Amino acid sequence: MAKKKKKVEVTLSDFGTPERKSQAGAIRFERVDKRLGGPKRMRVMSQTPLDRYFQREQISRRQFEAGEKFYGLWRRAGRSQRLVSNYDAIIVDGTSPTYTHGEAFSEYIRILRELGQDMGKVAMWVCCEGMNANEAAVQLDHDPRGGITLLRLTLDALGDEFGMPR
Repeated sequence: MAKKKKKVEVTLSDFGTPERKSQAGAIRFERVDKRLGGPKRMRVMSQTPLDRYFQREQISRRQFEAGEKFYGLWRRAGRSQRLVSNYDAIIVDGTSPTYTHGEAFSEYIRILRELGQDMGKVAMWVCCEGMNANEAAVQLDHDPRGGITLLRLTLDALGDEFGMPR
């Protein structure tokens, strides 16, 4: 009688470590190939605090999109640290300021002034730097349980600044 061979599972996709999967709140498996039974990849859907709050339905879609738009403005303004060199531009003095950087920075500063000191800090900390709403409330000497309420008010004000319909 022939021995039965154990079926060894061959995966062409890297789903990351089990620790990463256990820490991820929302995971979606996507097809890489259109063929039936083709390899899949794992996409972590909650990577920022805004993603988590939206997945848990603690903020609305309008609030989420306002936060994402503010984050995009922050990135265009060049406020985040560059991790990879820019191969498109010819860099002479180590920086590459363009007209769009200046416009985005002016818009970013204008929005922070319109929001005021407390809401501006909450917008920067939660949307751009990835701090939790409760931690931001503690930093501002507010009740930590009111952090999500403060975030909702901030995101509503951001949506109004961007002219998003309610």
